[in-house]
Amino acid sequence: MQQVIILHNQIPQDAPEDVLDILRQAQWIEEILTERGYQVQTLPFSLAALERLPKDVVIFNLVDSAPGEEQLSYLAAGILQHLALPYTGCSLASLYLSTDKVLSKLLLKNHGLPTPLRYEEGMQEGTFLIKPTNQDASVGLDETCLVPASLVMPTLEAKQALLGCPCFAEQYVDGREFTVCMYGTEGNAVVLPPYEWVFKDYETRAKIITYDAKWTEDTFGYTHIEPKYTHDGPDGALLQELKRLAQSCWDVFGLSGYARVDYRVDAQNRPYILELNANPSFYGFYHLAKEWNFSFEDIIVFLVEHAHRL
Repeated sequence: MQQVIILHNQIPQDAPEDVLDILRQAQWIEEILTERGYQVQTLPFSLAALERLPKDVVIFNLVDSAPGEEQLSYLAAGILQHLALPYTGCSLASLYLSTDKVLSKLLLKNHGLPTPLRYEEGMQEGTFLIKPTNQDASVGLDETCLVPASLVMPTLEAKQALLGCPCFAEQYVDGREFTVCMYGTEGNAVVLPPYEWVFKDYETRAKIITYDAKWTEDTFGYTHIEPKYTHDGPDGALLQELKRLAQSCWDVFGLSGYARVDYRVDAQNRPYILELNANPSFYGFYHLAKEWNFSFEDIIVFLVEHAHRL
């Protein structure tokens, strides 16, 4: 019987909601793999504990970015690789490239893939969104992050001081928001159907998915942003382009395991890649499986069976 260790962040008692969600996903994956006949246990990240593990286990790597642990989201893969422990998901190299959003955007631009321009690239007119460079889960993102060009620098400095981490400013694309999930091996991705995030009753509000919209119940965004998993015929060409761009991201970043690409689409139907998320949450995969009638559990088993091995 194959032993699987689900590795996750240390979860303090006062952890924010996005960090608590890491533990929920670990328990969810544990249930799935146990039902599929694996011997499974969860383990908070600890170098000492990892060094004691036998080399024939598979590490299901759920170590993610958390306050004060931003480096762990990619370093964990490097430590597992150094210890010759098989692990699931993206490699050290692809995690490093994708978790630094500025580096990621430069790589996208160098390969001719569309992404909103940064303020430093000369795009100094219009509206900009201030974002943390290394955080995920929309940490630090709220309505005050959306500012005109004249306020970019003071807002950027204030946000960096408040969050205690580097931030950057990128062009705000006013339009629709889409997501594409994918999984597979290096050079061979399964690109799942794109889905849209619909902003309901957002007539005078900024159409951005803030931290509260993702994690804080009873807030306006949490109750008024809904996923739409199927689309009408007129969106056919756009959806194919989103899938093509996702495949390009998979190849450019040397991805393996599973990943997610987030987009904005402007009024002229032009897509822009906002972010590439390596080892994202599994909710999108799960809901797509329900909508399109394929097995989410099979994807989890696929990740275990195709773990990185030396």
